[in-house]
Amino acid sequence: MAQTMAEKLLTRHNLSGNPARAGDFVEAKIDGAMCHYHAAEPMHDMALEAGFKDGLPRVWDPARVYVLLDHHQPTLSQKLADENALIRREVARLGIQCFHDSEPGIAHQMMLDYGLVRPGELVVGNDSHTVGYGSVNAGATGITRADMFYVLLYGELWFQVPESVRVVLEGRQPSYPIAKDMILYLAGNHGDDFAQGMSIEYSGSLVPQLSIDSRMCLSTHGVEVGAKFALFGSDEATHRFVKARTDQPYEPLAPDAGAHYANEIRLNVDEMPFMVAKPHQFGNVTPVDEARGTRINQAQIGSCANGRFEDIEIAARMLEGKKVAKGVRFLISPASQHVYLQCLKAGLIEKLIEAGAQVITPGCGVCQPRVGFLSDGEVCITATTRNFKGRKGSPKAEIYLAGPLTVTAAAVAGEIVNPKEMFRGL
Repeated sequence: MAQTMAEKLLTRHNLSGNPARAGDFVEAKIDGAMCHYHAAEPMHDMALEAGFKDGLPRVWDPARVYVLLDHHQPTLSQKLADENALIRREVARLGIQCFHDSEPGIAHQMMLDYGLVRPGELVVGNDSHTVGYGSVNAGATGITRADMFYVLLYGELWFQVPESVRVVLEGRQPSYPIAKDMILYLAGNHGDDFAQGMSIEYSGSLVPQLSIDSRMCLSTHGVEVGAKFALFGSDEATHRFVKARTDQPYEPLAPDAGAHYANEIRLNVDEMPFMVAKPHQFGNVTPVDEARGTRINQAQIGSCANGRFEDIEIAARMLEGKKVAKGVRFLISPASQHVYLQCLKAGLIEKLIEAGAQVITPGCGVCQPRVGFLSDGEVCITATTRNFKGRKGSPKAEIYLAGPLTVTAAAVAGEIVNPKEMFRGL
């Protein structure tokens, strides 16, 4: 029976031991559970509601529950400080071994920074962008807080085995990142629901050329096109990345020849222009030239989609000898302290600041209405995850999504432009 990666993943983790086919319901063993700033709810609040008077009585495996207090580091209100204090107490009481408390950063990036996710594993998290761990060949997905409550107790969860869509990427990787343009192109041409409820499998001649940073962008955005999983195969780049961070064993996933796919989509990046998603929907996509001339007030690079080294490095390279346009706020937020340190050691931070960019604390704030609020009528172009109305404060503001090159070009020009026109050396 030929299987897709998703079918093979859930067969491997099926507690019944039976082969899993698309459409089947299985009870699956979980390899890891990621809890971020919402950890207090499944660990404490829901436990009280369920009748556990002292909170969650146990976790199924203290070594496989990962608590990372992202989103609010440092805390921005008394309420958040109190919630974090509660999580600290619960982590200590339950004996959870992996706890990143006072370290700013995005939980998803930190999970990979510390080698907490490995190829072939089934990992869940109480955040929709958990799907990004598919970049290192792990089956990962976001779950509700109620489901997390169950996982923390038992280390198991039910799944319906998803159908799979194969996305074949072909062409040549240029000397700059284009992963955001790829996912926007796919959403614009095939709908931002082309993988609704399905598992994406990325393949094709371009994949071995993609950095792990680029794969993380594509997998992370799986949820923006409806995917349950967004999986890359495991290759030498995967092994180098994972083995540099953990000595734990793992068993990679690979699809079988002849596996059945619900759909196949092909993209040749040699024929792809730079793309932007216009307000207020991820799939409202157009080539950058069709948005040219749109004046901006704010530009951003960051988040679990585009806050990694390659995204910040290209911005620094493009800004060399240039300045951010007067009246434009250019915010850059590394995805984690590890990424921030990479950028510091490479000399990128000095270049960015000299050009007029603002480098802000690693974390999720740049992606949400926590850092860099927009006022009525303002326009932001951002290499973060989402552009729906109110995402950056005012519902009367407009948000455009784009890759780091297009964002940086707009920051210098003061308006949306084609990066190749402004930076001809690319």
